[in-house]
Amino acid sequence: MSPDGNSPVVEYLDGLDAKQAGKVLWTLSAIKLTHPAPSLYLKKMVATDDLWEARVIFAGNIFRLLGWMDGTDKLILAHGFTKKTEKTPLQEILTTETRKKIYENKET
Repeated sequence: MSPDGNSPVVEYLDGLDAKQAGKVLWTLSAIKLTHPAPSLYLKKMVATDDLWEARVIFAGNIFRLLGWMDGTDKLILAHGFTKKTEKTPLQEILTTETRKKIYENKET
């Protein structure tokens, strides 16, 4: 949740068409129900502040959701974007790290 009360991930999903959003939600369900989550869908990102990336490949696009772990089994997703190439843009990482800091400050 952002400081203004919006949910960036929900807003991102709302911007996808029904098939795209359905595939992303199916993948998130698979991540939630499978322990450990398949690395095809969820990976810890290197050179970040302990961020994780959920990745969904569908119809020529790569839908990505970035977040972090709160404890051992709670994944907080804070940012979503679509990118066709492998490399995650620095700005997307910085956006997620900023949201993580805001989240952690609210929790203390």
